[in-house]
Amino acid sequence: MLLRSGRRLPTLEEAARATVPRRRRRARSDLFAGLPEEILLDILLRLPPKSVLRCHAVCRLCRRLASDPAFLLDHHRRQPELPLMTCGGRLRALHRQARRIHPVFRSPQVSRSGLTTDASCDGLLISGQHIFNPTTQQWAPLSPNPKHRVENILGLYRHRPSGEYRLLYWRYPNNLYNMDCLIEYRVLAVGKDDPKIIDCAVTPVETELISRGGPAIFGTAVLLNANLHLHWRKSFGVPYHRILVFDTVAESFRHMRPPAVNPRHVMHLLDMGGTLAASTSKDGMTGMSIFMLQDHDVWAFRYRITLPVVDIRRFQERGDWWAKVVNKEGDVLVTCYEHLLLFDKTGDLVGSSKFDDDLPVVLPFRLKESLVQHTFFQKTEN
Repeated sequence: MLLRSGRRLPTLEEAARATVPRRRRRARSDLFAGLPEEILLDILLRLPPKSVLRCHAVCRLCRRLASDPAFLLDHHRRQPELPLMTCGGRLRALHRQARRIHPVFRSPQVSRSGLTTDASCDGLLISGQHIFNPTTQQWAPLSPNPKHRVENILGLYRHRPSGEYRLLYWRYPNNLYNMDCLIEYRVLAVGKDDPKIIDCAVTPVETELISRGGPAIFGTAVLLNANLHLHWRKSFGVPYHRILVFDTVAESFRHMRPPAVNPRHVMHLLDMGGTLAASTSKDGMTGMSIFMLQDHDVWAFRYRITLPVVDIRRFQERGDWWAKVVNKEGDVLVTCYEHLLLFDKTGDLVGSSKFDDDLPVVLPFRLKESLVQHTFFQKTEN
């Protein structure tokens, strides 16, 4: 129907279609507004991070509850720890569902070589000279001074007394003739430019740790009970395994006795449900033994995982593969060309995923997704 002004009035069908979304939004808003806050809060805590972000647009009550710092911290604590992998130059977090392994997110491909990962803690990843939250897609430089490059990163942790996120790394000292300490261990708070040098106490046991070549750290640091556990392995000459513990509160080092295993075997440290564990293997392919730390630096053997070679050969007829324990249940991820396989600790194949014309690589880091806000991201956005 046309008016004298030339404007056309909408038909009844067009008017109905235009008002339906508004009614639906109002209905959803009224539905949540009628729920007690305790029930709505419990619902939000059970949602995955992406769904919580979408709830910000539902109603003001949802936005207020889902933005509360206490809620965000509680929500983060409930998230599972997800293994990380790279494939095709992209970083992915994996979630086991039924018999498939699904990527939870895919990072942007920032370079031809892909996104590097140097450390992880509380849902935050270190990539090159930046700190990154893959859940919220927020980035920030490690230091406001672009000339201050942080390399040879050993671990990322939250310093409880100050609440700061700090990096432990090493570098060569400015005084190259200082024979008492051939390398320096340093601590830098994210977003600042005043690193702290950790005292270097030289003992015969620490000779390799301060050598000119730097510490031979194997795998990634495991953060448990405010301690970073570093594993280094000497594979030439007389081989050995050792563990260095960095107290993140006092910011000092001490030694820990490793499990009594063959020094020529491959060993990885990992967190298994809040307990420090070590997986050891002769070849890193067919089987591994699990040791768990007891009180007073005493290790105990728990169980052995034997992988079925015949099942793996169905996916890769020739060549080697790599196997790694990835969670407290003892699940093992096996990477071979074009395939990523998941076995449980009894050796049964419980999941798989195919990657065309590429080799998936399982990283030694885990991600526990987080929506917690940090000041170093806010400074960058401003």
